[in-house]
Amino acid sequence: MKSFLIIVCFALLSNFANASEIKKTTFAYWDKPDVEILYITPNAINEDTEVIFVIHGNSRNADDYLSAWIPLVQNKNVIIAAPNFDKNNFRYFFLLESAESNGTINERSDSYVNTSISLFFNYFKSRFALNANTYKMFGHSAGAQFTHRYMLLSNDQRISDTVIANAGWYTFLNGEQYPYGIKDTPIEISDSHIRWFMSNKTSLLIGSIDTNLNNVNSSAGAQKQGITRVDRADNYFKSLIDISDKKEIPFRWSYKVINNVGHDYQKMTPIAASILLQDIGNID
Repeated sequence: MKSFLIIVCFALLSNFANASEIKKTTFAYWDKPDVEILYITPNAINEDTEVIFVIHGNSRNADDYLSAWIPLVQNKNVIIAAPNFDKNNFRYFFLLESAESNGTINERSDSYVNTSISLFFNYFKSRFALNANTYKMFGHSAGAQFTHRYMLLSNDQRISDTVIANAGWYTFLNGEQYPYGIKDTPIEISDSHIRWFMSNKTSLLIGSIDTNLNNVNSSAGAQKQGITRVDRADNYFKSLIDISDKKEIPFRWSYKVINNVGHDYQKMTPIAASILLQDIGNID
């Protein structure tokens, strides 16, 4: 019996150690600067393993974001992948490199990253021979900006579930000039894609005390959305409800204010994980 317990304990520790190991790969299969992708895997990857992408904030600390997921996925059959968009090459990653924070449009469409996650997903599917046909995303702060704009401006509809947390500002589906609204977007958005965007399963989260104005976009376009991140999240969700009602579009977003949480990815990560891991299987 003692030997059996030692073997079981060793197996569990081995599984934990493997899932705790952050691996790295450099994605270079496109015509843009290389992107380092950090990821963690279950102890044994099989054809049913799924993929969640975690998008960092403006601090570009993908390793810290990924580390926060380690204790949450120990028994889950999922790869957590965190691309690191370095500031030198992807200064405005949260706008998919399609514009600047002040609203100036980037005319160089060849630098846009609106296909990035799709290509990263293809890479993981191919590398690990996965059957998964969809993936999930979690973005916090600037990563939340990236995530909702990626959903809006990418043609990849393989995103099944999304969590957007503590975004600084948004692209509203209104007549404001892009990137504050969708007037004159540099990437065409079809009516059918807007229907998909609004009917896709998405959780919009905001910390109740995320009201500090430091590092919050103060441009005129962003100020129209509200003063604090809390105001802007509330106004964004209400605007989507209005559009859903007027255009009779099925609306599958949810909105939740997280009490006593500020601009903190570490506190938001367990909440995001509880949402995104619900239907992901355990490791056998």
